[in-house]
Amino acid sequence: MITGHRGAASLAPENTLVSIEHAARAGAKWIEIDTQLSADGIPMVFHDKTVNRCTNGTGNIADLDLTTLKTLDAGSWFSSEFSGTTIPTLSEALDKCLELDVTLNLEIKIYDDKAIQPLVETVIALVEQKQFPIEKLLISSFKKEALSLCQQMMPEVKRGFICEVWNDFSLASLQPLDLYSIHIDHRILDEKTAKAIKASGAILKIWTLNDPQLAAKYFNLGVDNIITDVPNQF
Repeated sequence: MITGHRGAASLAPENTLVSIEHAARAGAKWIEIDTQLSADGIPMVFHDKTVNRCTNGTGNIADLDLTTLKTLDAGSWFSSEFSGTTIPTLSEALDKCLELDVTLNLEIKIYDDKAIQPLVETVIALVEQKQFPIEKLLISSFKKEALSLCQQMMPEVKRGFICEVWNDFSLASLQPLDLYSIHIDHRILDEKTAKAIKASGAILKIWTLNDPQLAAKYFNLGVDNIITDVPNQF
């Protein structure tokens, strides 16, 4: 099982509709994207705190409104082939995932804890409004508070905790969240940790593995899903 990271981040500008299309074309059945709110409260699909790296603009996503964000070129930085590509709204991305029949791993991207509640509430409201199939959605986050709020508001939605640090107390602290999956940095995953996570009943995902030759090693550890920039190579 392969998840295309930010769509297919090696094949097209990350977190764009064309990147989602490239991942699906490469055979990925899962797509991972990030969402955060614009200044006027619209959930946008974007990873960084600022638009500086992946567009021709500057400033924080949270300080720019939808109209301004939609004027930015989010493709030329990657390649002139993608000139004019725009930052998608989450609504557009949900429609694209339905069109392509892929399962969405939606990361709640938090740069300010004050954004947790408005972002989660807006995302859940949009999912409900669109009647997005619950079996096609997994909401993930580094923030336990975001997952807890998802659990309260939409208990039937699958939830995944993302981590880049692990210790012997991690599983105990996650138990109240009733997680579907744990998404761990592949560089810190060892046999002991993998066994503990699998024994808890959680699906084990790793990020971001871009070397297909290592796939067998991680599958042998019990990894269920590889999040990668290069779904085509797997």
